[in-house]
Amino acid sequence: MASIPWLADVLRAAGLQVVEEGNWKARGVAGSFNPIGVLWHHTAGLSSATNPHPSLGICINGRPDLQGPLCQALVDYHGVFHIISANRANHAGSAVASGSIPAGDGNTMLIGWEIDYAGDQSKIGIVQEMTPAQYDASLRATVAVLQQLGKDASYVRGHRETKPRDKIDPSFIDLDVMRADVTALLNGNAGQAYRYRDQQRVAAVGAGGTLVSMMWSPSTDKLVQDWGSSGLVGKPVGFVHNGQQHVFARGNNNTVRHWWQAGTGNPVLDTWGTEGRVLSNPTGFAYRNQQHLFYRNPDGNLEHKFWDQGTNQITTGVWAGGPFVGNPFALVHRDQQHIFGRGPNGELKHWWWAPGQNPAHDNWGVSSGVASDPTGFSNGSQAHVFFRNGDGQLQHRFSLSNGQVLGDVWTGGPFVGNPHAIAHKTQQHVFARKANGDLIHFYWSPTVDPPRADNWGAVGVVTDDPIGLSTPDAHHVFYRIANGSLEHRFTIDATNQLVTDNWGGSLAPST
Repeated sequence: MASIPWLADVLRAAGLQVVEEGNWKARGVAGSFNPIGVLWHHTAGLSSATNPHPSLGICINGRPDLQGPLCQALVDYHGVFHIISANRANHAGSAVASGSIPAGDGNTMLIGWEIDYAGDQSKIGIVQEMTPAQYDASLRATVAVLQQLGKDASYVRGHRETKPRDKIDPSFIDLDVMRADVTALLNGNAGQAYRYRDQQRVAAVGAGGTLVSMMWSPSTDKLVQDWGSSGLVGKPVGFVHNGQQHVFARGNNNTVRHWWQAGTGNPVLDTWGTEGRVLSNPTGFAYRNQQHLFYRNPDGNLEHKFWDQGTNQITTGVWAGGPFVGNPFALVHRDQQHIFGRGPNGELKHWWWAPGQNPAHDNWGVSSGVASDPTGFSNGSQAHVFFRNGDGQLQHRFSLSNGQVLGDVWTGGPFVGNPHAIAHKTQQHVFARKANGDLIHFYWSPTVDPPRADNWGAVGVVTDDPIGLSTPDAHHVFYRIANGSLEHRFTIDATNQLVTDNWGGSLAPST
């Protein structure tokens, strides 16, 4: 019988508030437990700010008709995770096949979150949705556990998907959308804009050559922080790992500067031993218990460094595949690492690695015409890459689960500079700028096919390549304007309202 004694530590490392309920590491029911995924539930208990976990006792002790524990963890009204069991629990029953979860004993295969809210009990006049704190905490905890298990978002389901004839939980949630948010976080949400806890973060080089960390959160509104260093150039990359935010930026001495910060502590700065090696903007991501960094080295090749949490060591290697120009772009797709770049003759450079294999490379069928740095994302089932082609239009390539690579051109250009792509729920968004300073926004969804383009009302103001960000309730674009400040536009999903504000700052142009 397997156990998950790591659960509390893994959730704390993801920045979650955790309460360990009694001897949870020993608590469990008889039977096998070899989890491969996560199952979401709601309790049907009416929680509130003053009574945040009314179902906790039942989830620990069970009911007259069902022995406890009834889940591995309960998520209370405030998003606090109460850890109940490291072992098998009675929460799933017999499961039908759903996603990557096969049919079988759900209690063996699945780690269960009971999210403590009432759901749909309209027959007796009670209706309650998941709180935003519960939603955010459930996402981050699910991501942390899937990373521990080495699985992607297809291994997380709702109870109503694995027991569709009997269950309605979790109510009032589009499970495909929630999984899409899990995928976005699993992929590291890496870029100049990224999410950290309840914050939206933008990392940029300031006009004085220092790292400027700009943020918004519900409790602080907008803040501009100078994280120091000097002589920085290009665009940084940031991501979250083990409850910490990490930012990498290139100095004018061809060295990567690395900042890491936890909570409200002061940022810590080091260089990862890259002195004189870095000829491009850095790119990277969090991958399981590691942090990965890629850049173009003095020979024009792809150099790779990664820090491993278990050994506390940094390892360096060079991935074969020939020289490239410009800036690479890295993403995680399922359990694979993918890096894209632009070859000297305009070919697409694609490197990839999967556990148990050596790095490999190909061109995804593009031997010429790549005229910008690539960008892309994984939406869980497919990996996508975009770039500006020789006609100034947006070229798109994507891989299917069977390995087949397809492509198309998204009209709406021409544009200049480098595009930036994000996945947002079931949608795909790409932002770029036109030569006259207009924003161009390409978008596709299952209901908007073929792709369309608009400008979000940003006309003649964009002075640098835009960057995008997905959050659970909106999708965002940021760009520098003529006075050097950061302008921000976002569309709220629930109302389709477009909002514009300015985050301030004095930013250096990067193009």
